[in-house]
Amino acid sequence: MIFLPPKFKGLVFGLSGIGLILALDILLALIMRAAQSAFLIFISVCLMIATGPLLAWLAYRCYGLARARYILSRNAFVVDWGIRRDVIPLELIGEVRPGADFEEELRPRGITWPGCVVGQGDIAALGVVDFLATTEKSGLVLVQGPEAWFVISPEDPPAFLSTFAEMRAEGPEEKIEPESVSLSFEQWAVWRDRPALALIAAGGISVLLLFGYLTLLLSKLPPLVTLHFNAHGLPDRSGSPTRLFILPTAAALTWALNTLGGLWLHRSENERTGAYLLFGATLVAQVLVWVALIGLTTSLVS
Repeated sequence: MIFLPPKFKGLVFGLSGIGLILALDILLALIMRAAQSAFLIFISVCLMIATGPLLAWLAYRCYGLARARYILSRNAFVVDWGIRRDVIPLELIGEVRPGADFEEELRPRGITWPGCVVGQGDIAALGVVDFLATTEKSGLVLVQGPEAWFVISPEDPPAFLSTFAEMRAEGPEEKIEPESVSLSFEQWAVWRDRPALALIAAGGISVLLLFGYLTLLLSKLPPLVTLHFNAHGLPDRSGSPTRLFILPTAAALTWALNTLGGLWLHRSENERTGAYLLFGATLVAQVLVWVALIGLTTSLVS
């Protein structure tokens, strides 16, 4: 038997958010097209870049919500949520009870919006809890799995509880193996590691500032600038000032590669030191880029 969560409110909020961000991107594109100021163009580009991850996250959440359903049979309890699928044999399920009877607050960590209550939480009386729901506490049902609790929100909680009791009483028709398919990156420990996130964010901000610094100076630079000095400190290569953008571009590539490598290493507790070294090396490399860029441009501007 299939039970659907209430989806309308969550999809309205999610799709409205996507629409507002797309409208903002269109406005920023129009500003860039008409702008005469290099700094204004730079700020617009930064804002458009910043909206990319937010758009992807909203689209991912809306997709999960659109495909959300709970399936009950005599063999198993199944949760489908986007590309995530959890199959739990009924004999492995412990307690099942309405959320309205639970005294503590039921909220996951992280960002949610009305009609989309998704994420993990740590509830003192329950331990680790997976929230795959769309309603407030009164419409929730708590299902105790073998490793964690699930918090769900069927449209008719009493009917779900009654059907579950009937299915369990009848017993399984066949043996079902547990199954869990999800995007594992959502559970990576790095998302809860503030020092690691701070290093990653610092590197990304530094890259943007490098581009912004050079963009501001571009109109003040001569048409031909020195790009390289030989071992004796004499200029041996020159070119258009736009070629200086190779420095922040190299910094951006270093940040991207080191961040990806660090995220991969961070997945293992034994490799965390290597991850921090990569995140830190990004900042060291960017300090060198800053020194080189400032050294090349200061004398030209003055």
